[in-house]
Amino acid sequence: MSELQKRLEKLTLRLDHMGMRCEQAVADAIEAIRAKDVDAGLEVDWKDSTIDNAEVEIEQECIRLLALYQPAAIDLRKICTIIKANNDLERIADLAANMGRQVEHIVEEDLSFENSVEFNSLAQNVLAILGKTIRLLSNQDTSSARNVIEADRKIDEGYTTMINNAFDLRENSGGIPWFLATVNIAKAMERIGDHCTNIAEDIIFLKTGDIVRHTMHEHTYDS
Repeated sequence: MSELQKRLEKLTLRLDHMGMRCEQAVADAIEAIRAKDVDAGLEVDWKDSTIDNAEVEIEQECIRLLALYQPAAIDLRKICTIIKANNDLERIADLAANMGRQVEHIVEEDLSFENSVEFNSLAQNVLAILGKTIRLLSNQDTSSARNVIEADRKIDEGYTTMINNAFDLRENSGGIPWFLATVNIAKAMERIGDHCTNIAEDIIFLKTGDIVRHTMHEHTYDS
């Protein structure tokens, strides 16, 4: 194994660890919203700086590898994939932090999402697709990547349902504060689904060399 490949393996492990931190951040933010736990929500926000630092370090290592080894073919695709997935993971962590900050407003306005069917359904789907996406970072399976891309439709549908319900109930369920909190939380979860789709598309690029963004429903890809 070449020195470049050894360093790429270590870099992939670092990305995998960052992914697990992001997955935990989203799970913690959702639970904090359910439990109306302000401290837990703020902790998610506080821990975001650790993920930000990891994102910078991974990007810097990618730049070093590009400069030192001038990689081509699969090694170049690996570095490109790591750079792009790294950015998507950092954005997922930012969205988790945003959700964590919402808890303070939820408590201040005496709002509750614990028994919201729409919230719980969307949260469940987001955690499921995020878990599959994080596993993609290590198994790099294109069939699983396609499943993630297809599963994002459920996230979009759940987002639409939650927003439509917020419009219908905005006068009776807490007024403007409840409506704004609902929109912010729903949008954050919908965007997490989008970032998961981006990572899945990058895994397909890594394994096949095909750029599938905007065309994933028009082609069939080999595993």
